[in-house]
Amino acid sequence: MGEPAALILNHSTELDIFGCIRCVAGFIPILFAPGFVIAWSSDFAEFRQRSLAERAAWSVVLSLGVMGIVGTEFARQVSLDAVCWICCALFVATVMIASVEFRRRGVPLKVSRPAILIAALWMIFVVVELVDISYGRRLLFNVTLFDHSLRTAFVDAVMRTGVPPSNPLFWPGHAAPMRYYYFWYVLTAVAAKLSHATPKQALIASVVWSGFCMAAVLKLYCSAFLPPSKTDEATRWQPLKRFPLALGLLAVTGLDLLFVAWKALRRIPMDADMEWWSGDQVTSWLDSLLWVPHHIASLVCCALGFLVIWVAKNRTRKQQAGYAVIAGLSFASAVGLSVYVALAFASLLAAWIVWVLGWQHESRPRITVLLKSGLVASVVLLPFLRELAAGGGSATGDGFPLRVKLRRTIDPGYLHAIPVVHRFATAHPNLEHALAVAVLLPLGYLLEFGFYVLAPVIAMLYRRRGRTCEEDNTVLFFTFGGLFIATFVRSTVISNNDFGIRSVLVAQFFLVLLAVRWMEGAFGRPGPGLRMLAASMLLIGVAGSAYQAMELRLYIPIHAHQGQENLTGLAARGWLWHQGFETMDRKIPVNAVVQYNITQPSEDFLFAELQSVGRQVAVALPGCGVAFGAPAGECGPREEAVGKLFPPSGSISGQAARTLCKQLGIDYLIASRWDGPWMNPNSWAWKLPLTVGTDSVRVTDCK
Repeated sequence: MGEPAALILNHSTELDIFGCIRCVAGFIPILFAPGFVIAWSSDFAEFRQRSLAERAAWSVVLSLGVMGIVGTEFARQVSLDAVCWICCALFVATVMIASVEFRRRGVPLKVSRPAILIAALWMIFVVVELVDISYGRRLLFNVTLFDHSLRTAFVDAVMRTGVPPSNPLFWPGHAAPMRYYYFWYVLTAVAAKLSHATPKQALIASVVWSGFCMAAVLKLYCSAFLPPSKTDEATRWQPLKRFPLALGLLAVTGLDLLFVAWKALRRIPMDADMEWWSGDQVTSWLDSLLWVPHHIASLVCCALGFLVIWVAKNRTRKQQAGYAVIAGLSFASAVGLSVYVALAFASLLAAWIVWVLGWQHESRPRITVLLKSGLVASVVLLPFLRELAAGGGSATGDGFPLRVKLRRTIDPGYLHAIPVVHRFATAHPNLEHALAVAVLLPLGYLLEFGFYVLAPVIAMLYRRRGRTCEEDNTVLFFTFGGLFIATFVRSTVISNNDFGIRSVLVAQFFLVLLAVRWMEGAFGRPGPGLRMLAASMLLIGVAGSAYQAMELRLYIPIHAHQGQENLTGLAARGWLWHQGFETMDRKIPVNAVVQYNITQPSEDFLFAELQSVGRQVAVALPGCGVAFGAPAGECGPREEAVGKLFPPSGSISGQAARTLCKQLGIDYLIASRWDGPWMNPNSWAWKLPLTVGTDSVRVTDCK
């Protein structure tokens, strides 16, 4: 009789949904009010004369560009609560300024209903896509659990320990300062405090705002960077205006769906994310927004910094100095949001200076502003850069975090089905692998970029006839420059090519602008065959994004139901852990150090535990998460000691557990009914003082 209840949405999910929506509003004092006050008080870029839509766009991107670095440094020097109070004061100032303008100066309040509808739909989509849905006694996770569990822990660490946050994944007997680009988690923690939301709810709300930031910077590039669009209907080949077109192109990914279909026909198991077919994926916009909002935020800051430098031309010296400060703060924020994206963009800016001095003479006056902004960024970043410099080597064993190596898209192993290739690989494996990667790269890029391959090709052909303008040439430079960096440079900090995967966002951004210019007729009207090819690629790209959204939401529950070994039982355990940890959260101090069993059926189970625990963990994951900050040499002995606390037989007494807890600095031990100590009535799970007890989770005092 209990099974039908599993079809009813639990109250906890409803609370999570409303908490996420509440936190979306909680971001307004952080990612809208500061930029509005700055722009209005200084009349930045003629802010007071602009339309409501442009004001909103400038307010959002300026807030992100300034608050990323200023908010983090203020939290470092004073406190996170102080940042909350400042944001509230700026929000009150925003409301007062807007009220005076609208009531006394007759500023038109033309709110775009389609824009509000799109924003609301985006918010609803993100919340429904990412929230953990509880049915009955099961918790249905999204595939993004893999990353979001870590990011939730990071937000929680900022809320508990301030700035710089402590590494929540490892406790080597003391707080280990986090060695990571954490600015996004500082902003998210402020929003969580302002809206009284949980770290998980705040993280989901931050995904919503990363989309708002991306839309805002596209709006500004469409109005303040790209040249006026042509109105000649003979060349224009799409009905949308510029900004709606740019926004719509974010829903277009490559031809990944074709590879998914090929794998289905070959009965090759599906990946949990459509992008994972590629070794060095070119991530869709939807995937990047859902998985890594901080990388998107860094891209927005980089784009804002360059846009500010661009519009600084022909300004007075005093204005240019102010613009350089804004651009410098934005570049600094970009570094703390994503070192990889910022590093790629900085490399491009250095190359852009050389290109401008040699060929693009119209942009020479902007170089001075760029150099001044670089000086500002370097100065304000010094405290954060000192933290990063304290880091160790890479996870792959290389001393330097980056190296030159060709990007791998399609797995070269697919070519081994060809007999001659297989024989050559047997005789010369290294040479064959290098050649195969190079040969497959163009096909891989065609599948990864899809429709976006066409725009730069058409633009380059048009440019050869000498018809492109300064803006189009600049977009082409950043497109091909971004692709070059992402193709030939890879990171070594972790096993996957995180630099290549994230740095390509720069090229993707300018490809969107290039596609907009092409579709509005800047490079001539395409013939019927090219238009049909483009339409087909667009359709596949949109279908790929839709498939990806459904796959991320449904992959785990479907495959768990089908009995996939690493997912079976995850929903039940996840719900029980969530309930137990929620009770624990109300009964133990926020600064307590806890430990759960890290020996689980798969990483998914570990991430489910980590996402809900909400406390400093002595050893949260195998490997201790030392890449995020902590002495790597201390991990092995402590991980081994944690293993002794959770033997499969459960044969460890309360006294022995206390000895290990004292050695490791653990305050509370967590046992669930799948752990060895739970099954042994003489173990610490039953002998140590009970703090929290449910039918499946016991939290015992080990001090």
